[in-house]
Amino acid sequence: MIKFMHLQTNAISYFKAETVATGLCINAFTGHNRFPLFAFSEVILRPNIYVYRYPDMAKFNTISPHMLNYTDIRFSEFDLLVCVGGFPNYPLCVYNYRTATLVLEQPTRVPTVKRSLVMSFGSLPSIVQFHKQDMTILCYEICTVEKESFLHKVAEMEVSKDCLKSCDHFICFGEDSNLYATNDFGHLMIMDVAVGMKSQWAPMYGSEMYLNLMPRNHALATHRGGFIISNNTHAFYVKKKAGAYQAEWVLEGNLQEINRFISNSNGEIYAERRPGQVDHVQVGSEGVSLQCVAPAGSPVLAFRVLPGLKDECVLVLHSDRVAMMDLAKGHTLCEVSVPGATALCNHRTLAIAAVGTIDGRLVLIQFERASVPHVLCDVDTETAAVVGMEFNDNWLVFQDQTKTLNVVQVDNRPPKMTLYFEMVQPELAQVFMHTFILADGPRLLVFINRNRSIKRPGSAGELWLYNWGKDKRLHRREFVLPKEYSFFCVQPPVGRWALIEIVAIAQNTFVFDQYALNEKDELQWIASTKSCHYSYIVGTGMTKHLVTWSLGGILVHFKQHKRARKPFMVCRFVQLAMQAEYLLRVRECFNSKYLIILMANNSLKVMRLPSLADFVRDNVALKHTEEGIPYYVEQTAYKVSPFVTLFQRQEVKEEFTKADFAKRDKVFAMIADFSAKVTALIDYDIAKTGKTKGIFKKFCFHYKWLDALTEEAHKLCALERASLERAVEDQSRIRDWIMRLVTRDAVSINYRVRSIFADANFESFSVKRKLEMTEFDKYRFYDLQDHLRLSLGSVEMEEYQPPPAQGGHGHGGPSAGPDHEDLGEEEEVAEGPVGLLDLKPFVVEGNSVYEHMMAPVFQLQDKNLVTSNQLYNYNCKIRYYLNDPLKQEFNKLFHEAQQLKQDTIESVLHTNEVLYKIYDNMNIMLRLLNMDQFDLPELTVPGLAQDEVIKRIMEVDDSEIKAINRRKPKTIDTGGKKGRLLLWSTEFWARALIVMMDGVLEKLWEEEIKKDIPEPEFMAKKQPHEYNLEEQKIFRAYEEAVRLLELDRRKYLRILHENEEKTLALKATQILKLNQRVAELMIMKLKYDFALKQSQVRLLTLEQINFGRVQLRRRINMFRKDINKLNDYITRYGYLLDFWDKAMAEVKSRMEAQQTRDRAIERQFRSNFLPQVPHATHEMTKLFKKRPKLPAKIFNSVLICMEASNKLSGKSSQRMPFPLPTDVFDFLDSLAEHDQPKQCPPQVDAKCWDTFVKLRRQKMESEMRLKGIGYQLLDSQGYLNNLNKDLSAIKDSKVFAQRNAEDSIQTYLERIRNMTLQLTLQMGQVEVSVLGNVINITNTVLMHVDDINNVNRQIQDAGNKKIKAMQRVAVFRRQVIFKEWEHKLYKANIAYLKYMLDAIEKCKVSLEFLTILRNWDKVKTDRQKYIAGAIERVIEQKIAAFRKHIERINVKIDGVKAQTLEVKRSNHAIDLKIERIKVDVTFQNTQRDTMMEEKRDREQRERMLQIKTHRQLMENVRRHYAHVLELQTILELLRLRTYPTLGPPLPQCHPPVPEHILSSVP
Repeated sequence: MIKFMHLQTNAISYFKAETVATGLCINAFTGHNRFPLFAFSEVILRPNIYVYRYPDMAKFNTISPHMLNYTDIRFSEFDLLVCVGGFPNYPLCVYNYRTATLVLEQPTRVPTVKRSLVMSFGSLPSIVQFHKQDMTILCYEICTVEKESFLHKVAEMEVSKDCLKSCDHFICFGEDSNLYATNDFGHLMIMDVAVGMKSQWAPMYGSEMYLNLMPRNHALATHRGGFIISNNTHAFYVKKKAGAYQAEWVLEGNLQEINRFISNSNGEIYAERRPGQVDHVQVGSEGVSLQCVAPAGSPVLAFRVLPGLKDECVLVLHSDRVAMMDLAKGHTLCEVSVPGATALCNHRTLAIAAVGTIDGRLVLIQFERASVPHVLCDVDTETAAVVGMEFNDNWLVFQDQTKTLNVVQVDNRPPKMTLYFEMVQPELAQVFMHTFILADGPRLLVFINRNRSIKRPGSAGELWLYNWGKDKRLHRREFVLPKEYSFFCVQPPVGRWALIEIVAIAQNTFVFDQYALNEKDELQWIASTKSCHYSYIVGTGMTKHLVTWSLGGILVHFKQHKRARKPFMVCRFVQLAMQAEYLLRVRECFNSKYLIILMANNSLKVMRLPSLADFVRDNVALKHTEEGIPYYVEQTAYKVSPFVTLFQRQEVKEEFTKADFAKRDKVFAMIADFSAKVTALIDYDIAKTGKTKGIFKKFCFHYKWLDALTEEAHKLCALERASLERAVEDQSRIRDWIMRLVTRDAVSINYRVRSIFADANFESFSVKRKLEMTEFDKYRFYDLQDHLRLSLGSVEMEEYQPPPAQGGHGHGGPSAGPDHEDLGEEEEVAEGPVGLLDLKPFVVEGNSVYEHMMAPVFQLQDKNLVTSNQLYNYNCKIRYYLNDPLKQEFNKLFHEAQQLKQDTIESVLHTNEVLYKIYDNMNIMLRLLNMDQFDLPELTVPGLAQDEVIKRIMEVDDSEIKAINRRKPKTIDTGGKKGRLLLWSTEFWARALIVMMDGVLEKLWEEEIKKDIPEPEFMAKKQPHEYNLEEQKIFRAYEEAVRLLELDRRKYLRILHENEEKTLALKATQILKLNQRVAELMIMKLKYDFALKQSQVRLLTLEQINFGRVQLRRRINMFRKDINKLNDYITRYGYLLDFWDKAMAEVKSRMEAQQTRDRAIERQFRSNFLPQVPHATHEMTKLFKKRPKLPAKIFNSVLICMEASNKLSGKSSQRMPFPLPTDVFDFLDSLAEHDQPKQCPPQVDAKCWDTFVKLRRQKMESEMRLKGIGYQLLDSQGYLNNLNKDLSAIKDSKVFAQRNAEDSIQTYLERIRNMTLQLTLQMGQVEVSVLGNVINITNTVLMHVDDINNVNRQIQDAGNKKIKAMQRVAVFRRQVIFKEWEHKLYKANIAYLKYMLDAIEKCKVSLEFLTILRNWDKVKTDRQKYIAGAIERVIEQKIAAFRKHIERINVKIDGVKAQTLEVKRSNHAIDLKIERIKVDVTFQNTQRDTMMEEKRDREQRERMLQIKTHRQLMENVRRHYAHVLELQTILELLRLRTYPTLGPPLPQCHPPVPEHILSSVP
């Protein structure tokens, strides 16, 4: 059926293809873009193609059968219909649907699905197919030569894998006749034959940037000069503006259900949804939205016909609701919302339905009328999703997603549903449950199959009959059916069921069997009938009659018919399937008036049944038993099992009575009373005797009450301990299982060994737990003997060594020569350079693998390792024969160091214990000597770090593991929380009781020196002068003993100090020994890492070289492939150009012929017709040129012009009338109006007028044909220009590809000639690092090291001689310069002295000064007399001033003393604060980390030492810089006078001297 909807009026019409005349169903469908035509092919084999006209639904034409079937059909823009055949050739057929003739047929062998054919918009369309398996696009052109047409494959373009998800609708033609495509990321690309796919536009999602990187299904459609690119969330309208594509608008939302977008000629966009709904895309100022114009229904999950309703209606189940639908009109009467609905069933007599949901709810709905529903109850069963239901009377059985059957009791007054019990039986879980049917009363029929692994729909061979009653027992009877059945149904009830009729469909047959189950639970096989189906029966249903269906049709079997005595022996087809359709459920209802069909695609079909009295057929009764002897199916087993109803099931708890609690309290009180009495007795005994030893033995050793109490405690502890041990075992077992699962196939976890109280550490190597045998087998294929030799331990197995390869030093790689035929031959080491020891590459000679790998012969690279297989082979050997043994060798040392650290930690801990004992004894001695004791220092305790223990690295927390609780699930715990596992050991209570009885720990001092000498008793009673002789002797002996004891204690204290120093030294020695070993192994680990990295880098270098060569070869092959492909395209385009040149010439010749005919008509009118009407020449010429008024662009195509010219000619045509536009018919009507006799001038007779009309029509026909040929010429010229443009682009691409291929070949040749080498410098500065860039040594020349050393030695000797000579010359020059400077200095001093002499000689003295000098003694005496009196006066003044000053100072001293007293008082307060601060500081010092501070001070000292050293070095540099610079200058002068050396770079290459150094030079 096809549904049509008029968009302006919303009028809906249907076209049904149900008969031979209209077509037998619809397979492939298409519509015309320009004309109101649609076409479809039938679903049968060798189908017809019908072309119909809309809206009158008149048949336009019929294309007779030609192919076996069609997969897709498509109209061109004009009169062609392109079809794609079916498997296996998938031929392309082009029909002219006007004449119903086949234009061409060509096999493509490209699998095609519906709506996958793409065509251009031209008169001769380009046809495009997509080959999904090859990911290629095929382009075809239709070529016609001498009335024979064929398809010319223009191009075959490859598509990247980015288009894999969008391959359904990802290509289309644009209005510029170019082919466009999109990919999984929504990029718009143009398909260019020469270049490929060129991106034109990419979507931008704003904040949701992750959508740009997500590959999704995209579709492409043409619209108004642009394109619509859509996915499941966005739709973009892209249009070209200013030479670039831009997004005009974006539609956002849930577009998951939209299949594609379609644009019509009016510029409107419509969206097609999957169920058949059509939406209109509305673009406005507010945004873009979707408006539904053709709604579609929701998928139907199930349907039921409810008894007790008078209306002809059916209850339909959707995924979110239940709807009651009228069968006659298709209207929805009412709806009940049930979210997540999954299953539906109904009561057998009442209008009640039950619905199951995905979250395990049951909803009971009653219908008072068809339009008035009531929800009676809604029950949450707390089970999985409901997948199947059966409802009968007061019982409802449903199956959840876990395949468990649940029984629900339904009460009507009041409405209530109660979950009765669950059929949790292991037997049901071990079989395949096919079908379950709830029969009369609590009887459940379950059809099962013993093979649990079969899949749906499957079959059943046994019947399990369940029955339950008030005795809370579930009865099960088992019957083995005689056949395997695929479908079961039960006769609808009539009153009380006395006999249950069961109809079963035998699997993969045309047979259905009838069974009867009586009240005694006996199963009888009644009959077996063979139906008239054309295929195997799929399902059956029974109401008034029996309905069976298959893939080929639906049959109704009459229970009573006048032609048969037995039931179901007469049948009739009510529907024949033209194609295979799988049906889920079929039901005839309302006295055989309607037939309701539920399809496999969740669509519901309702049809009226025809008269069942006609066209009946007879079934065949099969013999299943002897006549007259009933056949009862044997009951094989009968089992009864009790069950507990869910609403009566209670939690299991241990209940205690009041007497039990009273007894427990009494026991607790007795224990407390006994404990108080025993404690009091022990305290009294200790107070009287003063002994604390043997208390438990004295009071509690052989007492029966204590033994009984201990025995009960042991029992309780054993129970609690056993329970906790089981829980811990569960946790440990789960934890160990997780650890084994994680580390089973993984690389072993690395862990470290760290030095004690230092930063040195090293870790082990990772070694695989299992060998990967895939790699092992792969490399063993190339060298089997090597593996066998090493695995068997025979190192000297091979005796033959092939000659070394010329031009290189091979050392173990397989030979790269073409003559190497035996792949199993062992690869020998080629002869190395002279002086190197020849070793076998993969056979370790000696104890150390490291020394074998670092041998000089293995530092050479092998140029014979060329292919990737050889590299892989060599790499595997290196890994298995050298790298893994090297790691294992180091791991042995690692484990030894690990054990050493463990022993060291134990020794240090033991040493700490000894130190603690020494400190305790020292404090004891200090206390006994009445000296100040000291706090025990915190000794450093070494331990293992987190990364040193594998269980700390790979640790599973017990809190994440849920242990199994083995106690009763609902036990009431009245004892409170239980202690830990150790507290519940069997010895715990005994130990606790002993400690309680003993009271204190006995301290035994074995050393006599720690005991004080008892003081004599008389010393406490008498004074020393009252002692007698005996007491004095005793006193003197006591004093001597005390003195000797003090001396011994001081001596012992000194011994303890010595022991402390020795123990600390021993501890430091132990730690130092371990740290030295760790440092040695750390350096060894660096060496081993370097050895592994060096071999790895060597292989990586070779792989990089070979990979670069492989990439170049692939690039060259790619360019060659592209050049060959472009040559093929050039050839094809050349053929196409030749064809179009011929077609162009043909069109031009046709145009010239038509122009000749047009001029002939014009001459005929002027020369023949006008002389006949000389009096009306002007008027007739005016009428001859007159034309009807035409709308703009009405004749816009070749087809319309030619069809209009045929209409003008008036000749009869054998072709079907073509549906021209209305404007053309208006034009023809206007022309007919102009041809009427009333338009004839009065002076022209009728005969001349008829001749004139005929000439004018011929003229207009010629003009129409000229216009149509002009369109053809224009199209041909445009297509020819496009072909020339494409051909020139292809030629340019070929030139570009050839240039790139030549460059790649040249690069490849350079790579072949040049080979990268790896240099490893053993001593001195590493100028080229192992992982450095090889560009640094691209222009180097390799020389032998001896030659370089000889040349450098000669240069050094010559340079030394020259330096010595230049030094002598320099010293002489300095001496000469020094003498010159001395001479100049003497000259300057002489000149200065001469100048001073002249100055003195020129000085003049006055007469007064000369007189004073002559009378100097007299002047001196007078001055002394004057000075004596002045001095006395000055002294008196000074004394007075000093006295005043002293008084002022005394006043100040008094003030200072007062201030001093005040300061002393404040200082005293400050001293108190300082004492408190000292106490706090001391407390803080006891808690501070001295090791951290020592480490910080040590780092500061080291840093300061570095700074001082750096400063001294800088001063040395500044001090000697001038001398070094002078020596460098002399050395460079010597070099310039001799010859260059192979030493350091030239001076101009030196960096500039820093400014701070220049400024420091004097």
